Formats: sequence, C-alpha cells, structure tokens
Amino acid sequence: MTKHRIGLVLGTAMLALAACGGGESSEPQAAPVQDDFSAEVCRFGYLEGTTTKGYGCADGEFRAWIDNDQELYDFIAASAGESYGDVSIEVDARFVSGDDAGVYLLCRGSQLSGDFYAFRVGVDGSVEITDYLDGEEQVARLASLPEGSLLPGANRLRADCIGNNLSLFVNGNLVLERAIEGGAYGQGDIGLGAGGASSGLSEVRFDNLAVSQP
Repeated sequence: MTKHRIGLVLGTAMLALAACGGGESSEPQAAPVQDDFSAEVCRFGYLEGTTTKGYGCADGEFRAWIDNDQELYDFIAASAGESYGDVSIEVDARFVSGDDAGVYLLCRGSQLSGDFYAFRVGVDGSVEITDYLDGEEQVARLASLPEGSLLPGANRLRADCIGNNLSLFVNGNLVLERAIEGGAYGQGDIGLGAGGASSGLSEVRFDNLAVSQP
C-alpha cells in the first residue's frame, strides 16, 4: 500500500488537519454550510507564493494543487476553520491534472497536529478511508470503483463521519464504509485537498459545497 502524507504548510488555516482528542467535546458546533465559492471571501482561505503547492478560490471554484514531482505522494488540504462532530460533506470535484491524483475530503481535524480522517477518490477509480496520526497514514480501508463510476467532468462526492461510522459516496452511490473502533477523533474541522500521486502536477477543482450535521 502506498503511504500518502499530508503537506504541512500554513495558510489562512493550517493545512495539517488534526483531530481534537477522543471522546465527547463541549465545543460549539458550526452551522450548516452552502458554498459555491463565488463570494469575495474564500471560506478555505489562500496559500500563494510557492512553486510546489497551493490553494484558493478561483473562477467560482476552490482550487487545490501540488507538484508531486517535488513532493512524492504528499497531498495538500485546506481547513475551513470550523468545528463539527457528526458531519456530512458533499461537494462537486473534478480532476484538472494528475495521472494518479486523488481528491481528499477530511473530517474531525484541528489546526494543532496531524490527526484526522481522510476520504480519498483517485482518478484511477481507487477509493480509501484512512486515519492519520501526526500527519502519517495509519490504517486504511481500500477498494476500487466499478468501471464507469467516475464521470469525465465533475463528480459529486459525499463523506459522512457519523459516530464511529465513516462512509464514502460517489455520484450518489455508497462505495466504501469503515467502522472506527473507539471513535478516537470525535470533533474537529473539515477539509478539501488534492494530491497523493507518484509524479506530476495534481490539481483538483471543487464547487457546490454542502456541509450538514445529521
């Protein structure tokens, strides 16, 4: 199994999303979100001025990119600066470049370390649900999509983090589930990201984000 690593950089919000520790949290829950990325203020902020990776709102979409020739198997992810327990994240995502690039949706992270849950959909049809500790991949559940599951343009992705159950949907179809023993990460931020490839420029564009609390 290829180990993916998160790129540790700072923007408006820290990219290394980490879960707030295990158990219940008394932190206030963020409000539901609907975002088409056309507002003047970009919800996930901007990372600019680097030749190897970046993110920000552009042309009514959210763009995340990383040069995997320079940072092998790393991915970049931006956090929203919110806090959720149970959460459902839906977004349209389209691959712009990268032969084996991945789209990442993250839940239950914070801005302190590298502990979070990550959902990955690869341009090659691979899917996985992984927990990260200190920015390093730990245990992953892997699968492959049936041929034709990914559309040539945008695909509607949904990641559910509900209790100890993590579920990934692609274009309305449940494609992967995972039960987390002990529910180590109970509260934290959400994130959008791209990368995890063996080479080339990995770029993903996001649109029509919907975040709710089931």
